[in-house]
Amino acid sequence: MKNKHINEVSRQPLTVDYFWQTFQQNHSLKNYVTPLFETTFIVAYSGGCDSHVLLHILSELKKQNLIKNVSAVHVNHQLHKESDSWAEHCVSQCKTYNIPCDVFTVNVNTESGKGVESAARTARYAALENVVHESCFLLAAQHADDQVETFLLQSLRGSGVKGLAAMPLFKPFSKGLLCRPLLSFSQNDILEYAHINNLEWIEDPSNSDTKFDRNYLRKNIMPLLKERWPAINKTLLRVTEHQAEAVNLIDDLAIIDLDLTGTKNGLLAVTKLNLLSESRRKNVIRYWLHNIKNFSMPNSVHMNRILTEVLNAPEDATPCVTWDDVIVRRFKNELYVDINNLHGEKLVNKTLSWSGGNILLNNKVKLITEQIVGDGVSVLKLKDKNIEIRFRQGGEVCCPVGRGPHKHKLKKLLQEWGVPPWLRDSIPLVYADDDLVQVVGFCVCDSFAAKSNENGFHIYID
Repeated sequence: MKNKHINEVSRQPLTVDYFWQTFQQNHSLKNYVTPLFETTFIVAYSGGCDSHVLLHILSELKKQNLIKNVSAVHVNHQLHKESDSWAEHCVSQCKTYNIPCDVFTVNVNTESGKGVESAARTARYAALENVVHESCFLLAAQHADDQVETFLLQSLRGSGVKGLAAMPLFKPFSKGLLCRPLLSFSQNDILEYAHINNLEWIEDPSNSDTKFDRNYLRKNIMPLLKERWPAINKTLLRVTEHQAEAVNLIDDLAIIDLDLTGTKNGLLAVTKLNLLSESRRKNVIRYWLHNIKNFSMPNSVHMNRILTEVLNAPEDATPCVTWDDVIVRRFKNELYVDINNLHGEKLVNKTLSWSGGNILLNNKVKLITEQIVGDGVSVLKLKDKNIEIRFRQGGEVCCPVGRGPHKHKLKKLLQEWGVPPWLRDSIPLVYADDDLVQVVGFCVCDSFAAKSNENGFHIYID
């Protein structure tokens, strides 16, 4: 699904009818499976002017029977002494429109080093993901002035093409879509609508605090730019549109290169990556990380380290590059990505008693059991035995089904199976008393395998 951008500020005043007209004219929404009347619209409602106007418009559309499923969600960041009263205001306003409103209270990690704005945004979107399901639009109230500010801020940060494309009109979010239907309207359009309809909204004092970059740009820089270049909003919106078109093109190229370099298990083949030009290597790695694996993008320093330290490492090395909560590694000829420290949760010394049902090993790993006849682990051979889940300590041996009578060291088997070193200690091992029964995900030990007419069960990781 291509990202759709708006590159023109509307010349018509903001009205309910014109809003709905522009919303329906978006060609990308025509490809959306669920009819708009059946779609669930959730307004991200801060209580400020912009989101209140959006809420009011949706309530009017519902009155006109053009849409039927409208709700709101307010995120209380607990960053201001009035935060609780703002949440109460939002609930009260929604009641006047007969629109349900959910309030999520979040804890913002102000010690993350990313700044309060970024930390609040992370907490907010994590909460909003919980309410967005299939056939659902989450509506955010960013407008054309916000778009221009975003472009300038991204420029000052040295962002690439994706950053300079600023905010798309819509993009996939959770199980539905995040949509910004006011991007073609200016802040003045929205304020005029609010005054005409006698709306009441919250004025967050932090919006005037110029210690935040966006507020500094809005209060101190934009007035000077507009004085010199009155059409700057229109001009810069056109730039974001050009960048958005470039993003679509480089994504198309990344998909082609992903077909060339991707492996059957969803990884990237290093030797094939190295056949591409440097810019195409960077492009396909970014696309793979963000669009396929859903991880945050590396900055230029981390990307260059991936190219020099990881892709060019000797085949027997296991180099890695980390940023945020991401870790990229190479093992043999493949590039891996994972959550940093996921496999450092030290399962090695953990032992869990098991009765044969589903079991949660930690907050990431769950074992599932399915009954079967003539395959898997024999139910009979586990009868009256103490069943445990353990993890590799060293010295384990197993004779995999079909490998003959001799036992093999688990260390050698894992090397033979090509299991990356950092994953080996987190593989669940099923024990009956002190005998190894199964290396989950890889083999059943021959002495515990179900015969053709025996009841058995498969054990696998969810």
